[in-house]
Formats: sequence, C-alpha cells, structure tokens
Amino acid sequence: MRAHRWLRVVSLLALACAACTRTPARDPAVVQDVVVYVDKVKKWEPVEIEVLKAIRDVRRSQYVDDDYVISTLGGTMSDVELHLEEIDRFQPRTARVGEVHARYTKAWHDLHDSFAAIIAAMERKDYVALARATEAMGHARDDLVTVAAALNLLMKDTGLKPDEGEEDERPPGERPLPS
Repeated sequence: MRAHRWLRVVSLLALACAACTRTPARDPAVVQDVVVYVDKVKKWEPVEIEVLKAIRDVRRSQYVDDDYVISTLGGTMSDVELHLEEIDRFQPRTARVGEVHARYTKAWHDLHDSFAAIIAAMERKDYVALARATEAMGHARDDLVTVAAALNLLMKDTGLKPDEGEEDERPPGERPLPS
C-alpha cells in the first residue's frame, strides 16, 4: 500500500514537472496581431532602407559638405513624413504588439526630428547644434534596431519563429515566411 502511494506521488510530481516544461499556450489574438504587424513592417521596409542608407551616406561623409548633408537628409524627409502618417494611423489590436509599435513610432518621430535638427544646424552653420542632432539621430537609429529585436522576440514568443538553435519541426508549407 505504501509503495502504491509512493508511486502515485512520484507520478504526480513527474506530471507536474512535464507540465512546467511545456511551451505555454499562445494567445491566438496576439499571434494574429503579430502576423498582421510583420506584414505591415515588410511593406514599410523600402522607406526604412532608404532612410538607413541616407544615414549611412551622411555619416560616411563625416558632415564635411553642408550641402550634401542637407540634400541627402532633406531628400528623405517627405518619405519619412508620409511614413509617419501611415504608422501613426496603424492601430495594433493587442497590448503586446501595441507596445512594440509605440516604440517603433517614437523612434521614427525622433529620427524625423533629428533629421530636421541636422538640416537646420547645417543651414545655420551651428556645429554645436549639429553635434546634438547627430547624437539624437544615432539614438533614434539604435532605438529602431532595439524595436526590431523586440519584434523578433515577440515572434519567438508567439511561435512564429523558432528560437536560435531550435529547428522548426513543421512541414515547409506550414512554416511562417522568413522576416
């Protein structure tokens, strides 16, 4: 009898441990919202590429040619402003995606403001203001990288992307498209 109870206790403990190691159930609303958001991000990618290229080009120029910096960053401003209008309109349906999108939106507004400040500083030949604006641009760019990492983690948390080192056991036709 005692052995029977002991076996039952050990079985319950083993069952409890197995339940703890299982992947938690995923909220279908969050999964669907992440899928929609990733689709939006893919549509926004051309603007992101254009702006990141402008940042790279201006940094490589080391800000020595005022006209080049003004024209390079100024040439992207209308696209950035259209992008801001679009991302401001987008409303995620879940709090988890909403948090990521809020950070994305703030980073883009900060980037826009830093571009405007760099252009204004170059036009005034105010190199102290240029240094501050350049630093703000770097922070905004870093924030965009952080948001991309947060979205990547959210995709992993929702099962849309396997963790590093894990293989996706689903058949190829059932796997999400790579981001």
